[in-house]
Amino acid sequence: MFSIEDWSKERVYNVMMELLYSFNYMWFLMEQWVDKNCPKELGQKGMLQMTDEFGAYEARRLKKTVDDKVEGIDQLISFLEHSHWAAFEDLRITKISDTRMRMMTLGCTSQKAAKKWGMEYYDCSEVAQRLRLAFLKEINPKVTVTPVFLPPEKPSDDYPTGTSCEWIVSIE
Repeated sequence: MFSIEDWSKERVYNVMMELLYSFNYMWFLMEQWVDKNCPKELGQKGMLQMTDEFGAYEARRLKKTVDDKVEGIDQLISFLEHSHWAAFEDLRITKISDTRMRMMTLGCTSQKAAKKWGMEYYDCSEVAQRLRLAFLKEINPKVTVTPVFLPPEKPSDDYPTGTSCEWIVSIE
């Protein structure tokens, strides 16, 4: 086990970021392997089941570290600020009301990786929605997640440069 207590904050941060990037890379490889080696419908179903489990598992793990005194949309924002999205991405969260928020990703690492691998874009639509929904429903079962736009769609000019996707999260 790491002797993190003896490490500088910078070293802990650097090691954790490298581990997170390794995880992200492995997920990408796993999706490609499933696409090449499984019947399409079975592969998609399996990836979506893993996505659901990962999202819920991440939220359950974060319950150990995230302040549970806040409720409603503020609680969801707090969890997102501690999630892998906040670690990897330039995540922009805007509270719209006590029951709604906007979640935007700028410069998505998955989209950057897709381009690096020679793809026009990474089709994250169904997986991204399921992952967000599973994560947020573990915190509040009344949540809904609605995409505003996803790759390959481009945002209008009034969005910040490099915006990759936008979601509206609501508590019904």
